[in-house]
Amino acid sequence: MVIAFIGGIILGFLFFYSLDFGVKESQKFKNPSLVIFLISLARVAILLGGFYFLAQSSGHRFFAALLGALVSRIYIVYFYKNRRK
Repeated sequence: MVIAFIGGIILGFLFFYSLDFGVKESQKFKNPSLVIFLISLARVAILLGGFYFLAQSSGHRFFAALLGALVSRIYIVYFYKNRRK
């Protein structure tokens, strides 16, 4: 379960970093809404695939991975709030 938790943290960081990356990079394109939509689809697909791989048919492992992703979200929100001050 520890591996699933650490994997969830990594998935969470990838998910939320790609959100920031997508918003910043979409401004360079002619149709930014399409870019954000495609990046969002890729983000969700990677996150769900990662959860499926980490869970391995175990509800406890899935919950540990989900908890890891939530921990990374809390850290990233805290980091961005303190960075902009």
